[in-house]
Amino acid sequence: MSDSITPAMSRVAYAGILMVAMMGAAVTILMPLVVGAFSDSGAFSQQQVGFLTAADVAGILLSSMSAFFWVRRCHWQRWMQISLLLFIGMNLLTLFTSLFPALLLVRFLAGIGCGIGYSIALAALGDRTNPDKAFGAMVTVQVVFGTVGFWVLPHITSVWGYQGLFQFFNLFLLLALILVSISSPADENKKTQSLPPFGRIYLPVLFVFLGVVAYYFAQGTVWAYLERIGVAAGLSVAEVGAILGWGFAISACGSVLAAKFVAMMGRNFSLWLTAVLQLGCLLALYLMAQPHIWLIYALATVVYQIFWSFIIPIMMGIFSDADKSGRLIVFCVTAFKVGLVIGPPVAAAVVSHFGVIHVLWLGAVAIVLSVMLLHLANNRTRSK
Repeated sequence: MSDSITPAMSRVAYAGILMVAMMGAAVTILMPLVVGAFSDSGAFSQQQVGFLTAADVAGILLSSMSAFFWVRRCHWQRWMQISLLLFIGMNLLTLFTSLFPALLLVRFLAGIGCGIGYSIALAALGDRTNPDKAFGAMVTVQVVFGTVGFWVLPHITSVWGYQGLFQFFNLFLLLALILVSISSPADENKKTQSLPPFGRIYLPVLFVFLGVVAYYFAQGTVWAYLERIGVAAGLSVAEVGAILGWGFAISACGSVLAAKFVAMMGRNFSLWLTAVLQLGCLLALYLMAQPHIWLIYALATVVYQIFWSFIIPIMMGIFSDADKSGRLIVFCVTAFKVGLVIGPPVAAAVVSHFGVIHVLWLGAVAIVLSVMLLHLANNRTRSK
């Protein structure tokens, strides 16, 4: 934070940035509910629902990919205000837009606004003295928001449809707008326009970028099919939904503990611990059988989600340290989305040819590859 900001105002600015980052992931976290709300409206075909859901993500991707060129050149407070107003405005327009082409454009512009704010928030969090702790706090508030959303939004959408969902977003966006308007962090790296030589920065950033893509490719395979795996094993849809919902809520403890654990044991140990425990969870899911299916599924999926939340701030901390100019951290959002876009189609091909249980092996290989790349990136970052 800038020294010109008082401690009290700094806390307000930090809270505002966390709120912006929380809403930056809102559509992704609650995507199953977004898809359901559009589908239940009866106004769109399944193909149109897919396009409408992807429109937000496309806008976020465009903003995050272009942020390399502008995130250290713009006035953060002003542009966060603009991005939040754009996001809020497009959500309001959703109330009055029912035609598919118009709604597609509205959701794309909402994604643009979302991505601008999210990119600035990531840059600001990366500027913190302890980025692992800052990103851990970000993941925690995102998980809390997702938990509240999964509990509350089904009731809202049953009455007000997809329009109600986006107005639920606006409640939190308005709070974020108020906070960043009161106080906003200064851009501590604004004057850093040049990047170090290729070997000192781009190679570690390439490693961590590919590591994040590989990890989210695993989530696009394993996470996307965890519900189907549980049902195929003999659990009911209601049982699986309850287990995954509670696991999502409990997973917040992973991001809370990440920074403290890294401070004691180091990033590399934390990365490999995540890999070992998550691989153990996948093996348990692969081998689970009666009479303990419910218990094995519950323990495996809860532990898996805890360490998913645990590793995210570590990945983002490595990304932040790999580039002290703070201009490349915005590509972390791009890496998330690329992995999530590639994973499900590949998993679908595996399911169609070999069966749903075999996506676990695909995810396991991706997790190991991810941790290897993140380990290399962390080592090169420390040796700079």
